Amino acid sequence: MDIHDFLTDFKLELPKSTGKATHAISVHIGWLNWSDVGDESFNRLVEHLNAEKIAEFERPGDFYNFITYREHSHTYIDDEGIRSTEFPNTRVYYVKRKKPLHDLVLVNLLEPTHFGEIYIDRVIALMKKLNVVRYQVIGAMGSPVPHTRPIRITGRSSDPELAEELKRMGVRQKLGRQYQGPTSILNSVSAGLQNEGVATVTIMAHMPSHLSLQEPDYTGVYNVLSVISKLENIDIPIDGIRSAGKRQYDRINREVNQSQNLISLSKELEEIYDRDEEKAKDNNTTLPPNIQKAIDEALGRE
Repeated sequence: MDIHDFLTDFKLELPKSTGKATHAISVHIGWLNWSDVGDESFNRLVEHLNAEKIAEFERPGDFYNFITYREHSHTYIDDEGIRSTEFPNTRVYYVKRKKPLHDLVLVNLLEPTHFGEIYIDRVIALMKKLNVVRYQVIGAMGSPVPHTRPIRITGRSSDPELAEELKRMGVRQKLGRQYQGPTSILNSVSAGLQNEGVATVTIMAHMPSHLSLQEPDYTGVYNVLSVISKLENIDIPIDGIRSAGKRQYDRINREVNQSQNLISLSKELEEIYDRDEEKAKDNNTTLPPNIQKAIDEALGRE
């Protein structure tokens, strides 16, 4: 016996599926979830598709520090008046669809704080058990971009045909040189599934990192859902989300116009954005010192 045998596994209620191959849509909470774009996009999909929860870890404390994820704990009183608590966990949902559409597996991956490698093994094994042949990650990351320009969506796929389809949708395959820097063990899920012959897709919104919203950034949610809904033929209404995003950014514009520091910052970020668009450069480029200083001053950093 080894540590694998002592750690929890998914408590799974297998759906009565047709046995056909499925497609997965996943969000990485704790990493690629800037401004709650990934989380909100996922919740919208679950609600719209009336997805059925089929799996979660039976003993989530094996993988999660509940203090670290305190905001993911929730105490509530059920319909019978009994107080219950929902702890941080990774949850998996299933959606049955009529042919020729694939059934969908919706995966909310909460980044582990313990035993990450075993956690990854558990997730990969579950995807194989659910006959997943396409694994798609949606989310958002903070980038040095202005809120006054269109949200950039980048993506890639291990499948050449899917990569071409993303390109036709206007999804940029890459922005200059490939990203190098901090990462998450959750990225190992895609790598592991590729080794099992599963096609992988990543769809990422690049959000203004100088903004701080008290609610999800609906402009990012709209852009992410626009792509994944086309890729998976999901008829989800998103015009209301776009309108909510416009109202958010209109409010931000009014706030920006009251601060000379933010006005200057916005103009400089616009120049960088426009220059990058012209030269197709990587928007992960390190900011010039004067721009970084402007961001720090605008956000009240030391």
